[in-house]
Amino acid sequence: MNDIDLINKAYEISDKYNVILKGNIKISGNVNCILLAYYCKSTPFYKDFFNVIRAVANVNRVANRNLKEIRKLIKLYGYNKIWVKGVFSFYGDLRPLAVEAGFGKWSENGLIANEKYGTNFLITAIFYK
Repeated sequence: MNDIDLINKAYEISDKYNVILKGNIKISGNVNCILLAYYCKSTPFYKDFFNVIRAVANVNRVANRNLKEIRKLIKLYGYNKIWVKGVFSFYGDLRPLAVEAGFGKWSENGLIANEKYGTNFLITAIFYK
């Protein structure tokens, strides 16, 4: 079993959870990162507060299930150090990694804009070594 198989299986798992963008990068040394993006309309929260909160909560629920399943897969491949960054992760900014993984480019408003989805997605990541 190698890392290409691991990444492909992680992507297959993510397909069940409607992931719209997938990417992987090597950070430094032996730290790897799988990035996943989930569709979520980027309406400003003050315009439609309750619907935005509901949509983000639904994405968070689905993303957490996906991350949990992929984490188990990574453990099966023998990696012991695994860090998961979900939708509500406050530790670190995933946007530079998303740009590096090809999710899109920086937009004027500071969000990552994708050609197909615009800024309508939330990013999660799994780091492992």
